[in-house]
Amino acid sequence: MIMGCFDFLTNRKNFSSPSEIEINLKNDSIVINGVSVDIPTGISFFEDILGRPRRVDYPKQDDESYDLRQVNYTWDKLGLCCYTKGGTVVYCFEIRLNKGDISPEHYPAEFFSGKLLINGKEWLKAVKNAPTTPIALGEPEFFRKLKLGRYSALAEYVDFMQDEKTRTEKDFTTISVQLEYD
Repeated sequence: MIMGCFDFLTNRKNFSSPSEIEINLKNDSIVINGVSVDIPTGISFFEDILGRPRRVDYPKQDDESYDLRQVNYTWDKLGLCCYTKGGTVVYCFEIRLNKGDISPEHYPAEFFSGKLLINGKEWLKAVKNAPTTPIALGEPEFFRKLKLGRYSALAEYVDFMQDEKTRTEKDFTTISVQLEYD
C-alpha cells in the first residue's frame, strides 16, 4: 500500500459504534482515535474523522459588516459538537457527558459513550485535580478549568451547589476545549 499525505482520511469513522471512540485531550492537541486535531481548524477535518454532522445556524447580527454567524455542528449519536464563526473554522470542541439544567438546540441528542482521557489519564482525576475557579467570593463554581498547553478545557458541573468531594463522572455536563485566553 502506498502511503501518502492524505492517509489520515483512512481513519475516518474508524469505529463501528460510538463507544469505540477514544478522545485524548493533550497539551496542544485533541487526539480522536489516533488522529491529532488542532484548534482552530476547518470543520471539514472533523467531518473527515467523525462523519457528517447536523448543522445549527444562529442569525447573523444586524450590526455586523462581516460574517460572524454562530454556526454549530453536532454529531448526535456520538455526543460531540463544535462551535464556529461563519461555519468554517472550529474554535471550540465539546464533549457532552450528562444532562444539565440547560439543553441548547445544538447539543447532541445522546451523551458521549466512548473513552475520554486527559493527557493519557482518566479524565475525572485530571478534572478533580484542577484548581477551583471561583467567580466571586461566596458564589458557587460553574466549572473546573485545566490548562493544556495553549488550550484550556472547561468541565462544567451539573449541580453547581454540590459538595466537591462527592462529584463523580455523572456530575459534569460537558468538557469544552478551545484556545487558552488569559
